[in-house]
Order: sequence, then structure tokens, then C-alpha cells
Amino acid sequence: MPIPYLLTTLLFTFVALLTAADASLVSMNLLSVFPALRWVRVHFITLGILSQVIFGLLPVLVASLTKKPRPAMRWDTWLTLNVGLVTLLAGFSGVNHPMIFAGGTLVFIAATLLLIQLWNVRGGDAPASLKFYITGVFYLLVGIIIGTGLFLNWSESLRIKVPLEAHIHANSWGFMSLVFAGLLVDFIPMITGRTLGTSKDVSLIYWGMALGAFGLVLGPWLGGSLPPTVSGLILHLAATIWLLVLMVRAFKVSGKLNGAGAWHLIASYLWILAPVLVAPLILLHILESGPIESIAPQALIYGWVLQFGISLIPYIARRFFLKEENPQLGGCWGSLTAATLGSVFVWVSIFIVPARGVLYGIGFALYALALIHPVKELAGIARTGLQKLEQA
Repeated sequence: MPIPYLLTTLLFTFVALLTAADASLVSMNLLSVFPALRWVRVHFITLGILSQVIFGLLPVLVASLTKKPRPAMRWDTWLTLNVGLVTLLAGFSGVNHPMIFAGGTLVFIAATLLLIQLWNVRGGDAPASLKFYITGVFYLLVGIIIGTGLFLNWSESLRIKVPLEAHIHANSWGFMSLVFAGLLVDFIPMITGRTLGTSKDVSLIYWGMALGAFGLVLGPWLGGSLPPTVSGLILHLAATIWLLVLMVRAFKVSGKLNGAGAWHLIASYLWILAPVLVAPLILLHILESGPIESIAPQALIYGWVLQFGISLIPYIARRFFLKEENPQLGGCWGSLTAATLGSVFVWVSIFIVPARGVLYGIGFALYALALIHPVKELAGIARTGLQKLEQA
């Protein structure tokens, strides 16, 4: 993992901690100077922490798995991504349309450069995970187009009936689900010493997630059409559950379930299943969609994406930056407890309206506590690695 990406990952993790604390204080009416902007917070996790790791890691990881030389640092991709990200987040904060367009365009260019780089390593010796990465980045491009268009009134021209839902589904069930599954296909053997599953298992998970994401994006695109939405939901849910079963099996056989890092990964997938299980109740109009669609993405990102990152990002940094042969997964029992309880409180706040502000605030206070350990871990890894470089 190149140094610039590691340092920006550390930076965005620290900012995510501050924004979670800010959300907690604002929700409990203890601070009102800087009102929390929920989409800015979410994007510090997704486009901030997540994109730094994925853009920095994937070219290096694929090259190592195919026994090819380590690719040179692509400064054009890194600079385009981060200038675009800062511009986009600044545009979100002030609802500045030109800045949102400029930032979205730059992030789109960076994602296209990454997609081209991954596409060029296809071939007979390519790992099974490569198709997850390529398809996931493609869904990211779709998500960027829809998300940028939310603020620039493109949805009508593109005939997207429910653009916010289509944007969330493209990024969550498309981009993140597929890339995370690919990372598990690659890293579970390194962590446990055994493959995640057979080639048939991996292929079924890929097609279930790829086609499921297509249905989940197409459904809201067409205005909540049930056939693509329900079929996509079933495919994606089946693939995700099978991925979780295979991961737990690998951890159990290898004796890794005695560590918090493995449980962070397992717990993260329990939170991605929560909105999927609630979706039928929304489709059948048993539950009101408004509060769930507004609050659930926060619990999804902090419960699923954040916990996945707390476990795997320090492992990746130790393996590819510090060159450790058998690095440990990140996280601790405290971060696991705080992140899990934080998601419980945020989900409960959806249904207990009178206490929503307090419950939501407690949830984000717990998220902030969960982020303290990964900030310290990444800071320690960066310090150790930079000291080695100076001595060399």
C-alpha cells in the first residue's frame, strides 16, 4: 500500500472520528455551531477511508497475486481522487453546484483510471477476485453519475425515478459489496491458511452479487419496480449469506475466532443484512420508508463498512507497508463492542421517535469511541514504516 494512500487513510479516519463525535453532540443538542451533515459524514467513510485503501491497494494486490512487478505509484490517480474528494465534500457542505460537479468529475476520472489499470491485467493468470474488483469499480462509476446528478438535476434527463435510492444501492450493493467480497477471496487464505471456498462458490457469490446489484439499482431507477428489486434482493442476500458462512467456517477451522479482528468482519456482515431484511417490510408498506431510508444508511456505513475497515485496513497496512509475513487483524474488543452497540442505538432510534435524538447521539458517541483504536493503530503503523524508511 503506497505511503501517500496510507497517510490519507489515516487522515480521513481521524476526520471520521471527529465527524462522528460532532454528530453525537449535535443530536443531543450539546453543540450547534457546526451542524452535522449526514451525507458528508458518510462520504468521509466511503469516499474518504474506503477509496484511499481500494485505490492504493488493488493494483499492488493484483500484481502480487499474479507474480508481476509491483506497479509504480500513480500520482495522477491519487491526486485526481483526493482533489476531487475534497472539492466534492466542500461542495456538499455548501450545496455549491459547480464544486459538486467539479469534484464528482475528478473522482469519476480517478475511478476510470483505476478501472483501466485493473482491466489491463486480465488474463489467464489473473486472480478470481479481479472480476469482483472490476465490476465493483464499474458500479462506483454508476454511483458517481447518479450521486452527482442528485444535486445537478440530471435524474430527470436520465429518467431515474428514485435517484437517491439508486445511488445508495449502486455504491453499497454494487461497489462496496463486490470489492469487499473480492478482498475476502484474496485475504482469507492469507489470514487463515485455507481458501474461502471452491471456485464454484466464488463464482456463485460473484454472479449473485453482480446481478443482484443490477436489480437493486434498476428497481429504484424505474420508480420502485418490484420484479427487479425483489429478484435483486434475493440474489444479493443469498450470495452475502453464503459469503458470511464460508468466512465463519474458515475462521473457525483456523482458530481465528479468539480474536476481535475476525469478529469485526463477522459483525460487519450482520449489519449489511439488517437493511436487506427490513426492505420487504418497506416494500409491503408495513413500515414507513422515510425514517429508515434517512437513518439506516448511517448504521449501514458505520456498522458494516467501518467494522470491515477496522479489521482489514491495519492488516493490509502491516502486510504491504511494513512487510510483515503474518500480520494480525485490526481492532480490539473495545472497538468491536462500541461499533456494534453504536449500530444498535442508531437502528433503535429509527423506531423510538420521542427519544430519537438522544439514541442517535449515543450511537455516534460509540462510533467515535470505536474509531479511537484504529486511528492509534494506523498512526503506529505509519510511524514504524516511516522510521524504517528513514533508517534505510
